[in-house]
Amino acid sequence: MTSHEGTADDRDPSHTFLGMGARITQDEFLKRARQRFGDQFDYSQIRWRSFKSPVKIRCTHHPVQEITITPEKHLQTLGGCRHCLRERRIAALERELNRRSAPERTLAPESETQAVKLTR
Repeated sequence: MTSHEGTADDRDPSHTFLGMGARITQDEFLKRARQRFGDQFDYSQIRWRSFKSPVKIRCTHHPVQEITITPEKHLQTLGGCRHCLRERRIAALERELNRRSAPERTLAPESETQAVKLTR
């Protein structure tokens, strides 16, 4: 056997390598994904090949469109749902606008200040 050939176990598509030689299986990926995202994503349609091969998942908040993403990127990012990302960006912008528009140390009642709300 040459150095670039592996054992049958090394070529098993249910295993792949992560980081410093640690193997990650589909079960390990699902465990990590659920720890990170809870029930935000539906993983029932995954056809596992490797940690770096794209899989199809679905956001449970925006289930209209399937998300194609590698398991690696899914765990490294905010998950891959562009709709959730847009909502997070809008919420962050609204918080920043409200923070900047809030008068510092005023004695005005809350009824006189209005929160900024972005709309479509």
